[in-house]
Amino acid sequence: MADSVTDISPIRDTMPTPQAERSRKMRARILSAAINLLREKGYSAFRVADVADSAGISRGAQLHHFPTKDQLVAACLQQVFSASLERATIAAGKAIDDDGLLQAASKDGEAFFYGQDFLIALDLVIAGNKLRPLADDVRGISRQRRVGAEQVWVSRFVETGLSASDAEDILWLLWSVIRGLAVRAQIEQDPERAKRVTELTISLLTDYAQQLRNRKEGNGGPSVSG
Repeated sequence: MADSVTDISPIRDTMPTPQAERSRKMRARILSAAINLLREKGYSAFRVADVADSAGISRGAQLHHFPTKDQLVAACLQQVFSASLERATIAAGKAIDDDGLLQAASKDGEAFFYGQDFLIALDLVIAGNKLRPLADDVRGISRQRRVGAEQVWVSRFVETGLSASDAEDILWLLWSVIRGLAVRAQIEQDPERAKRVTELTISLLTDYAQQLRNRKEGNGGPSVSG
Protein backbone atom coordinates (compact mmCIF):
# COMPACT_ATOMS: atom_id res chain seq x y z
CA MET A 1 0.00 0.00 0.00
CA ALA A 2 2.81 2.37 0.88
CA ASP A 3 4.48 1.70 -2.45
CA SER A 4 1.33 2.50 -4.41
CA VAL A 5 0.93 5.83 -2.63
CA THR A 6 4.54 6.71 -3.33
CA ASP A 7 4.08 5.87 -6.99
CA ILE A 8 1.13 8.18 -7.58
CA SER A 9 2.20 11.14 -5.46
CA PRO A 10 4.42 12.76 -8.15
CA ILE A 11 1.49 12.66 -10.58
CA ARG A 12 -0.83 14.22 -8.02
CA ASP A 13 1.70 16.96 -7.28
CA THR A 14 1.94 18.01 -10.94
CA MET A 15 -1.81 18.44 -11.35
CA PRO A 16 -3.01 22.01 -10.75
CA THR A 17 -5.64 22.34 -8.07
CA PRO A 18 -8.82 24.33 -8.73
CA GLN A 19 -7.56 26.95 -6.28
CA ALA A 20 -4.21 27.21 -8.06
CA GLU A 21 -5.96 27.61 -11.40
CA ARG A 22 -8.23 30.34 -10.03
CA SER A 23 -5.19 32.08 -8.58
CA ARG A 24 -3.37 31.89 -11.92
CA LYS A 25 -6.36 33.35 -13.79
CA MET A 26 -6.77 36.12 -11.23
CA ARG A 27 -3.10 37.02 -11.48
CA ALA A 28 -3.30 37.11 -15.28
CA ARG A 29 -6.41 39.29 -15.09
CA ILE A 30 -4.68 41.79 -12.82
CA LEU A 31 -1.56 41.90 -15.00
CA SER A 32 -3.60 42.41 -18.16
CA ALA A 33 -5.44 45.36 -16.59
CA ALA A 34 -2.21 46.84 -15.22
CA ILE A 35 -0.36 46.57 -18.53
CA ASN A 36 -3.24 48.23 -20.37
CA LEU A 37 -3.19 51.10 -17.88
CA LEU A 38 0.57 51.48 -18.24
CA ARG A 39 0.10 51.68 -22.00
CA GLU A 40 -2.60 54.33 -21.66
CA LYS A 41 -1.23 56.46 -18.82
CA GLY A 42 2.46 55.66 -18.32
CA TYR A 43 4.13 55.02 -14.99
CA SER A 44 3.81 58.57 -13.65
CA ALA A 45 -0.01 58.45 -13.80
CA PHE A 46 -0.29 54.77 -12.90
CA ARG A 47 -2.45 54.17 -9.81
CA VAL A 48 -2.79 50.77 -8.16
CA ALA A 49 -6.40 51.49 -7.20
CA ASP A 50 -7.24 51.96 -10.89
CA VAL A 51 -6.01 48.45 -11.64
CA ALA A 52 -8.54 46.82 -9.32
CA ASP A 53 -11.34 48.87 -10.88
CA SER A 54 -10.20 48.05 -14.41
CA ALA A 55 -9.90 44.34 -13.62
CA GLY A 56 -13.31 44.32 -11.92
CA ILE A 57 -11.98 42.89 -8.67
CA SER A 58 -11.72 44.02 -5.07
CA ARG A 59 -8.69 45.91 -3.84
CA GLY A 60 -8.11 43.14 -1.32
CA ALA A 61 -7.91 40.51 -4.06
CA GLN A 62 -5.36 42.59 -5.91
CA LEU A 63 -3.25 43.18 -2.81
CA HIS A 64 -3.28 39.45 -2.12
CA HIS A 65 -1.40 38.83 -5.37
CA PHE A 66 0.63 42.07 -5.52
CA PRO A 67 1.00 43.70 -2.09
CA THR A 68 2.95 46.71 -3.41
CA LYS A 69 2.96 48.91 -6.48
CA ASP A 70 6.59 48.02 -7.23
CA GLN A 71 5.78 44.31 -7.18
CA LEU A 72 2.90 44.82 -9.59
CA VAL A 73 4.94 47.00 -11.93
CA ALA A 74 7.87 44.56 -11.90
CA ALA A 75 5.49 41.72 -12.74
CA CYS A 76 4.13 43.77 -15.66
CA LEU A 77 7.63 44.32 -16.99
CA GLN A 78 8.42 40.63 -16.65
CA GLN A 79 5.25 39.79 -18.57
CA VAL A 80 6.13 42.23 -21.35
CA PHE A 81 9.67 40.91 -21.73
CA SER A 82 8.54 37.28 -21.48
CA ALA A 83 6.23 37.87 -24.43
CA SER A 84 9.07 39.43 -26.44
CA LEU A 85 11.34 36.48 -25.61
CA GLU A 86 8.68 34.05 -26.77
CA ARG A 87 8.22 35.97 -30.04
CA ALA A 88 11.99 36.02 -30.63
CA THR A 89 12.27 32.29 -30.02
CA ILE A 90 9.49 31.52 -32.49
CA ALA A 91 10.78 33.96 -35.13
CA ALA A 92 14.38 32.73 -34.89
CA GLY A 93 13.21 29.14 -35.18
CA LYS A 94 11.33 29.90 -38.38
CA ALA A 95 14.25 31.80 -39.99
CA ILE A 96 15.89 28.82 -41.68
CA ASP A 97 17.33 30.83 -44.58
CA ASP A 98 20.73 32.22 -43.53
CA ASP A 99 20.52 35.00 -46.11
CA GLY A 100 17.23 36.16 -44.61
CA LEU A 101 18.33 35.93 -40.99
CA LEU A 102 19.08 39.64 -40.64
CA GLN A 103 15.72 40.54 -42.15
CA ALA A 104 14.00 38.19 -39.70
CA ALA A 105 15.91 39.65 -36.75
CA SER A 106 15.02 43.13 -37.99
CA LYS A 107 11.32 42.31 -38.13
CA ASP A 108 11.47 40.88 -34.62
CA GLY A 109 13.19 44.03 -33.41
CA GLU A 110 10.60 46.22 -35.11
CA ALA A 111 7.75 44.19 -33.58
CA PHE A 112 9.10 45.03 -30.12
CA PHE A 113 10.61 48.51 -30.45
CA TYR A 114 7.76 49.97 -32.51
CA GLY A 115 5.16 48.44 -30.22
CA GLN A 116 3.57 49.77 -27.06
CA ASP A 117 5.38 47.26 -24.88
CA PHE A 118 8.72 48.93 -25.61
CA LEU A 119 7.31 52.24 -24.44
CA ILE A 120 6.22 50.56 -21.21
CA ALA A 121 9.66 49.03 -20.76
CA LEU A 122 11.41 52.32 -21.54
CA ASP A 123 9.15 54.21 -19.16
CA LEU A 124 9.82 51.72 -16.36
CA VAL A 125 13.56 51.62 -16.98
CA ILE A 126 13.68 55.42 -16.69
CA ALA A 127 11.47 55.34 -13.60
CA GLY A 128 13.58 52.55 -12.16
CA ASN A 129 16.70 54.64 -12.50
CA LYS A 130 15.07 57.34 -10.39
CA LEU A 131 13.32 55.15 -7.82
CA ARG A 132 15.77 53.01 -5.90
CA PRO A 133 13.35 50.27 -4.73
CA LEU A 134 12.29 49.62 -8.33
CA ALA A 135 15.71 49.94 -9.96
CA ASP A 136 17.13 46.52 -9.12
CA ASP A 137 14.00 44.68 -10.25
CA VAL A 138 13.87 46.61 -13.52
CA ARG A 139 17.52 45.97 -14.34
CA GLY A 140 17.35 42.32 -13.34
CA ILE A 141 14.24 41.59 -15.38
CA SER A 142 15.61 43.53 -18.36
CA ARG A 143 18.84 41.54 -18.33
CA GLN A 144 17.13 38.21 -17.86
CA ARG A 145 14.34 38.57 -20.40
CA ARG A 146 15.34 41.08 -23.07
CA VAL A 147 18.95 39.94 -23.17
CA GLY A 148 17.52 36.44 -23.45
CA ALA A 149 15.77 37.49 -26.66
CA GLU A 150 19.06 38.86 -27.96
CA GLN A 151 20.84 35.58 -27.24
CA VAL A 152 18.23 33.66 -29.22
CA TRP A 153 19.26 35.60 -32.32
CA VAL A 154 22.97 35.56 -31.50
CA SER A 155 22.84 31.76 -31.36
CA ARG A 156 21.24 31.67 -34.81
CA PHE A 157 23.90 33.99 -36.26
CA VAL A 158 26.64 31.79 -34.78
CA GLU A 159 25.12 28.85 -36.66
CA THR A 160 25.88 30.71 -39.91
CA GLY A 161 29.61 30.79 -39.19
CA LEU A 162 30.01 33.97 -37.14
CA SER A 163 31.78 34.11 -33.80
CA ALA A 164 29.61 34.86 -30.78
CA SER A 165 31.32 38.24 -30.35
CA ASP A 166 30.76 39.24 -33.98
CA ALA A 167 27.16 38.01 -33.85
CA GLU A 168 26.51 40.15 -30.78
CA ASP A 169 28.06 43.21 -32.44
CA ILE A 170 25.87 42.76 -35.51
CA LEU A 171 22.67 42.32 -33.51
CA TRP A 172 23.51 45.22 -31.22
CA LEU A 173 24.03 47.51 -34.19
CA LEU A 174 20.91 46.30 -35.98
CA TRP A 175 18.63 46.68 -32.97
CA SER A 176 20.26 49.92 -31.88
CA VAL A 177 19.35 51.45 -35.24
CA ILE A 178 15.79 50.13 -35.02
CA ARG A 179 15.44 51.26 -31.41
CA GLY A 180 16.68 54.74 -32.33
CA LEU A 181 14.25 54.96 -35.25
CA ALA A 182 11.41 53.85 -32.97
CA VAL A 183 12.23 56.58 -30.46
CA ARG A 184 12.51 59.15 -33.25
CA ALA A 185 9.09 58.07 -34.52
CA GLN A 186 7.66 59.39 -31.25
CA ILE A 187 8.93 62.84 -32.27
CA GLU A 188 8.76 62.80 -36.05
CA GLN A 189 6.90 60.39 -38.30
CA ASP A 190 8.84 59.53 -41.47
CA PRO A 191 8.12 55.84 -42.17
CA GLU A 192 9.63 55.87 -45.65
CA ARG A 193 12.99 57.15 -44.43
CA ALA A 194 12.92 54.77 -41.47
CA LYS A 195 12.35 51.92 -43.91
CA ARG A 196 15.27 53.06 -46.11
CA VAL A 197 17.61 53.41 -43.15
CA THR A 198 16.63 49.96 -41.86
CA GLU A 199 17.16 48.37 -45.28
CA LEU A 200 20.50 50.14 -45.65
CA THR A 201 21.58 48.86 -42.24
CA ILE A 202 20.60 45.29 -43.15
CA SER A 203 22.47 45.55 -46.46
CA LEU A 204 25.65 46.86 -44.83
CA LEU A 205 25.51 44.25 -42.08
CA THR A 206 24.89 41.46 -44.58
CA ASP A 207 28.05 42.40 -46.46
CA TYR A 208 29.98 42.80 -43.22
CA ALA A 209 28.86 39.42 -41.92
CA GLN A 210 29.95 37.75 -45.16
CA GLN A 211 33.36 39.41 -44.94
CA LEU A 212 33.76 38.05 -41.43
CA ARG A 213 32.83 34.55 -42.57
CA ASN A 214 35.27 34.73 -45.49
CA ARG A 215 38.03 35.93 -43.22
CA LYS A 216 37.29 33.14 -40.77
CA GLU A 217 37.49 30.59 -43.57
CA GLY A 218 40.72 32.12 -44.84
CA ASN A 219 39.21 33.16 -48.17
CA GLY A 220 38.86 36.88 -47.77
CA GLY A 221 41.40 38.02 -45.25
CA PRO A 222 44.43 40.20 -45.97
CA SER A 223 47.46 38.49 -47.43
CA VAL A 224 50.29 37.72 -45.00
CA SER A 225 52.84 36.70 -47.64
CA GLY A 226 54.02 40.28 -48.19
